[in-house]
Amino acid sequence: MPITPSTSQDNLTDEHKEKYFSFHVKGWTNFDPTGKTLCGIAEGIDQGDGFLNLVEVLKIENDLAGIGDEDVRECFANLLAAKRLIKTIRSLPKSIREEVQLALKTEDESVPQKPVASVANPGGAEPMPGKQWP
Repeated sequence: MPITPSTSQDNLTDEHKEKYFSFHVKGWTNFDPTGKTLCGIAEGIDQGDGFLNLVEVLKIENDLAGIGDEDVRECFANLLAAKRLIKTIRSLPKSIREEVQLALKTEDESVPQKPVASVANPGGAEPMPGKQWP
């Protein structure tokens, strides 16, 4: 039986009211999606070069802490922190705002988009390093 948090839903901040969905997407393309970004794959599908044949929700979490994958949980925590920063940036000291602006400018110039990780068919090859098949 799941444990119910003692905090009422009314007292939670917006960021704690989020739901988190773990899902699988399956599809077919007439191009090799290996090394492409998700955006690139979606563009190909949108242009008629592929189809999604399944979007399956595997698990829903009502709390960030419920996400079992530490890397994913950290990424969401970073996004939530960034959203808080955006809402409150004007209240920060000028020197901190300038540091944030410089960091964003430097980051934009140096970080390429990440390609989608390739995961092999469970019946054929091994999963991504560090991941297990469900």
